[in-house]
Amino acid sequence: QALFNIPSGHQKLVVDSVVWAMKHTERNISDTGLNILHELLNNVAKTPDIAQGFYQQYLLALIQDVFAVMTDRLHKSGFKMHATLLRQMFHLVQMNQVTVPLFDPANAPAGQTNPSFLREHISNLLIQSFPNLTKSQVSKFVDGMFDLNMDLPSFKTHLRDFLIQLKEFSTEDNSGLFGEEQDAQQRQQLEAQQAYRSAVPGLMKPSEIIDDDL
Repeated sequence: QALFNIPSGHQKLVVDSVVWAMKHTERNISDTGLNILHELLNNVAKTPDIAQGFYQQYLLALIQDVFAVMTDRLHKSGFKMHATLLRQMFHLVQMNQVTVPLFDPANAPAGQTNPSFLREHISNLLIQSFPNLTKSQVSKFVDGMFDLNMDLPSFKTHLRDFLIQLKEFSTEDNSGLFGEEQDAQQRQQLEAQQAYRSAVPGLMKPSEIIDDDL
């Protein structure tokens, strides 16, 4: 909340600094920016008296910034957090937790809502940015972004499938998009090996044996 007790110009500098870090090609700096943004969004959501002002000023730009980073091949390692942030922000809009308009009411058609505006805005952005995609592909992808029934693993799969369709990713080694799953698989393999070696006498060194009596 301290962020909103400082002048608006300084607030923007803070948010811009988080975005700058998120876009940095140095992984530890980028990860720090993503984590700070996640924490910031969580704190804003818990503070109703400042949430709507924050959303009106920053939410649309933050969604675009996270999309830009996620579709940058140099940022594959941050994919899990990209998915977490996008799911969080899209669900805020779809669940009507953003009550202020994200659009300019003076130029909006009658009956315009935040979900319909964001859907159209993101669709146009993707079509312009990735001309190799068809309108049907974009429409299917954007529909999934607003699907409240998707848990995080399903949402990640939806994003990953979309990224692999992009021309920029089609000839790349996309193993970085599966980093979390690969880490989990390696842990399971190590645990299975440890369990096997523990069960067979003589396979483990004395230094590897944990004495429960110690």
